[in-house]
Amino acid sequence: MDTANAMTPVRAAGVRVGWVWNDWLQRALVAPTPFELHPTGLHLTPAIESFAGRSAALARWSDSIRERWSLPGWRDERSVVWYGERPLFGIERALLRPLGLTLRSVQACAWRQTAAGPMIWVAHRSMSKPIDPGKFDALVAGGIAGLDAPWETLIRECQEEAGIAPPLLNKAVPAGNLELSYATEYDDLPALHREHVTLYQLELPADFIPTPNDGEHQAILSMSPHEAIASIAQGGWTPDGAQATTDLIGRQGWLKGTLQTGRDQVSGP
Repeated sequence: MDTANAMTPVRAAGVRVGWVWNDWLQRALVAPTPFELHPTGLHLTPAIESFAGRSAALARWSDSIRERWSLPGWRDERSVVWYGERPLFGIERALLRPLGLTLRSVQACAWRQTAAGPMIWVAHRSMSKPIDPGKFDALVAGGIAGLDAPWETLIRECQEEAGIAPPLLNKAVPAGNLELSYATEYDDLPALHREHVTLYQLELPADFIPTPNDGEHQAILSMSPHEAIASIAQGGWTPDGAQATTDLIGRQGWLKGTLQTGRDQVSGP
């Protein structure tokens, strides 16, 4: 996608942090607003020089537009936008896609060893999710809130989404990062999804059954590597979940031999 021609840069603290399509640009410029339109893009008020000041200005703005915009998936959750290792500001997570800002998240692909070979745990997202409802995903995936570290987020999300207690994370291994950027729709308007995913892979005990505790998943499935690859090829997965699961299978070399298939399902509450 040629974002330079299709979108307006979003800038803060002197650097580009996002991209915004015209519909969202016009919304963002309605007073009162902390944004100013310049020839170089949509600027968060340049006079605000600190993380706390920028975050406070955006918090006031998000409070003022909450009812007017009525965005799906408003979370009352502040995501931090970074430039390299520098945190620039915190902003309501529902505003990341409209402004093309990058979500920092974690994701854990989990599996168990069985007599038939490895079986991958796969989440089936709830139909009530504002983003990618009803799609398949890695077992655990969640946005990093505030200034939390990826590992802290992984511990919390594992417990909340799949009932995985911290002692079971002793086999969690960092598996690199995934960078996503793709055009999508949000509130029936074109938007840009950008995400930096910190990946983990996790072997769980053979007798452990993850449970969808918090309503994020309608079910948790167990798929063989062959089944997972076939399911991904048919579509219906989140982009990050599909890529992370494919990468896991490749790293483990699970498709070099012939594996039997099977499937378990755990229904949500």
